[in-house]
Amino acid sequence: MDDFEQGFRQMDADAVRAYLLSLTSPCFESQLLQVAFPDLTIRRTDPLILYQHHFLLFHLLYGLKDGFYREGKHLFVHFMRTFLTDYPASDRCRFYRPENGRFCQDETDDGDYCRFHRDQNDSGALALLSDRHFYLDRANFYAMDRRTIEAFMNGTWEILNHYDDYQKSFAVLDLPLSADIPMVKKRFRRLAKRHHPDGGAGAADRFHDINRAYQVLMRLLPLRPDREAIP
Repeated sequence: MDDFEQGFRQMDADAVRAYLLSLTSPCFESQLLQVAFPDLTIRRTDPLILYQHHFLLFHLLYGLKDGFYREGKHLFVHFMRTFLTDYPASDRCRFYRPENGRFCQDETDDGDYCRFHRDQNDSGALALLSDRHFYLDRANFYAMDRRTIEAFMNGTWEILNHYDDYQKSFAVLDLPLSADIPMVKKRFRRLAKRHHPDGGAGAADRFHDINRAYQVLMRLLPLRPDREAIP
């Protein structure tokens, strides 16, 4: 039995599923790790071992998504905002807001998303698909060297230490927390044209907020411990 199989069998998958069903608000990965691996001491664990536990947990979570979907439930997987919630009615927008664990639920003209969120969902879905593919490929359990893993874990703590700014910046740019760097750049260019500082005092203030949000995300997103941070 290899390290992946041994680690996966040691995980308390039933307890993780039960914990997800009990959630009333999004949770941090550290909470799920304690459920899955009760004996794990996160802050005193070697980075390589911690990464392996992280990978095993996310492999399980992405594996659970399909089963929950068949039950009419949406499992959003994120190291700061994992949450399980019911899908809205078929005529309501299914654009998911990770910051509060809720769907838009505006009426839809055609399809699963309202007109406002249709384009945003197309972009965000690609980022989530990339993450899912990464964690369901068990080869990535072995793929990272110690140097990359340490950068990966340091990125997690850096974002957690600046999480209020991190979350607010996505809200200012009206982007989901799953947005990647190309999506942020595209939205910044669009908003910067719309709120150019030469447009007057109000425009200048709005541009200041947009620019600050952009700068925060350009600093923190390369540290984010998901697929885009891995070479």
